[in-house]
Amino acid sequence: MNLYQEVMIKRLFSVSLLLLFFTSTGCAQQQAIKQVEPPHWWTGFKQTELQLLVYGDNIGTARVRVDYPGVKLSRMVTTENPNYLFVYLNITEEAEPGNLDIHFTQGRNRFTHTYELRQREGSYNRHQGFDSSDVIYLLMPDRFANGDPSISEIEGMLEGVDMDEPFARKGGDIQGIINHLDYIQDLGMTAIWLNPIFENDMPANYEIRAGFYHGYAATDMYRVDRRFGSNDDFNRLVQSSQEMGMKVIMDMIHNHVGTHHWFIKDLPSHDWIHDQSVYGNTEYRTNTIMDPYASERDYNKTVRAWFVDEMPDLDQRNHLLADYLIQNTLWWIENSGIDGIRMDTHAYPYPDYMAEWTRRVLEEYPDFNIVGEVWMPDVPTTAWWQYNFPTQDGYNSYLPSVTDFPLFSAIAAGLNEGPGWDTGLMRLYYTLGQDFLYTDPLLNVIFLDNHDLTRFMEIVNHDADKYRLGLAFILTTRGIPQIYYGTEIMMDMEGNFHDAAKRIPFPGGWPGDEINAFTPEGRVALGELKNQPIPEMFDYLRTLTHWRKDKEVIHTGRLRHFVPHDDVYVYFRYNDDERVMVILNGEPKETTLDMSRYIELTEGFQSGREVVSGRIVPLHENLQLGPREALILELE
Repeated sequence: MNLYQEVMIKRLFSVSLLLLFFTSTGCAQQQAIKQVEPPHWWTGFKQTELQLLVYGDNIGTARVRVDYPGVKLSRMVTTENPNYLFVYLNITEEAEPGNLDIHFTQGRNRFTHTYELRQREGSYNRHQGFDSSDVIYLLMPDRFANGDPSISEIEGMLEGVDMDEPFARKGGDIQGIINHLDYIQDLGMTAIWLNPIFENDMPANYEIRAGFYHGYAATDMYRVDRRFGSNDDFNRLVQSSQEMGMKVIMDMIHNHVGTHHWFIKDLPSHDWIHDQSVYGNTEYRTNTIMDPYASERDYNKTVRAWFVDEMPDLDQRNHLLADYLIQNTLWWIENSGIDGIRMDTHAYPYPDYMAEWTRRVLEEYPDFNIVGEVWMPDVPTTAWWQYNFPTQDGYNSYLPSVTDFPLFSAIAAGLNEGPGWDTGLMRLYYTLGQDFLYTDPLLNVIFLDNHDLTRFMEIVNHDADKYRLGLAFILTTRGIPQIYYGTEIMMDMEGNFHDAAKRIPFPGGWPGDEINAFTPEGRVALGELKNQPIPEMFDYLRTLTHWRKDKEVIHTGRLRHFVPHDDVYVYFRYNDDERVMVILNGEPKETTLDMSRYIELTEGFQSGREVVSGRIVPLHENLQLGPREALILELE
């Protein structure tokens, strides 16, 4: 018997008891409301209808009355589970902030819930969005730094800290991030993306490598996990980051929640989640969404099958659930002031729902940005997800930004192959040559690795020169570069190749760490221990990110590239004011570059100043390139 069937049996039993109760007593007892979500709301939204999910024993039998200027009761919706009542209010333009009393009548009993309406904030540094002028620093809260050991383990929560078990929680928290904001800022990052901070009160099973430190199995979508801190702590992180000139991107998931989510334990209705006994688990073939020949069976394996056994798959066709999820997003944006969202598993829910969710968010926050995780195998299926793609059926995702997995794959393969017709750095050339399919490739999020991928250090087989080539490329090509925490210190996977090894704690983030890589001295020690040029690579990355900050030519300039010869890839970023030439030698040997090939973009310029070293490079004579050398030249 699966979770879905167990909940349905419990549901029938509870309804039977309820009928017996009313038959025998004739009236309900005084009922306490256990949950109201969202916990508060604001005046001034363009969409004036607000859904309140009210949860309590048999609350569905209650009648509701509202008497507040500018607020009207639109409708009440009950479900097959009497413990739920969905109350829809119309918060009109006349409504003022204040405490709204919602009166419930249940038989002879009457009780009131006071609901807070707040004034929306208009601070200039809230909801800024993110774009190609940014460099995003991705970090996993549990694995970055422990700033408050007192909350690492919370009495009553299902998992504590185990520093020896790879799949266990490590105790990183929001305070640890706040303590190192100056480090992130000094590294040249302009935006921070956090893996989910929702409560994930799930039981771990280390035997099957199931730990939920990653945050993708929410058990309460309105609450920060207490082992990370509080909602106020998260708001403080957002405000502190923005005051330092850095944006914050929040990770969200609308495809699934955890099996221990409170509403999964007592489902509002049978169609709140998909029946795992019918659809099973997904096969991760998201191309079935746009495949004109996809079978119904394969399509259902994407949108209706469960991601894993511990993550029930939500059915967004249920309009009550769809309203709930959209409002949850708006609540977090308004409550915290975040600048953007990364939507996990964007391609797995129903596409029509994802489009409406995106449209609603951008309607309320037009300067906001959303990047959808669309882990697709090629450029066409990735570009399909970006707004205004010319789909055959007229579908519009409204999604501004997509994760550029095709470019990641080209980098990973291209740096490890010899030159050929379509191998080596030709992969970069061919992949970027398909940018005509994207509505706006400048909004693609580009990366060398992330929390789901093999660490870039392992991808390039610990080759520092290849590592440098990868950094030079993503920081100068089109798109929004994302740097995964630890990339700056050449973090590897310490000989392991499971998910937890991709998410090793940052050295220096925990009391008692022998090496503190947040400091120059610690990076020197780590470099000596690993026999890698870690301080030099850190400085290389930092130099490029700080240089990039003020370079409009890199942010929005046009890109022109040349067919690679002998695995040397040359491209230019240029606008009316500036011109930058990038030269990547993919070969492990010296080579001579014939500069006459590039005269169409070097004509009128005499030399280039190399950004990292500062040396001057003549433009009109053959150029000697070192093995796997990367040159970034500002033309003069």
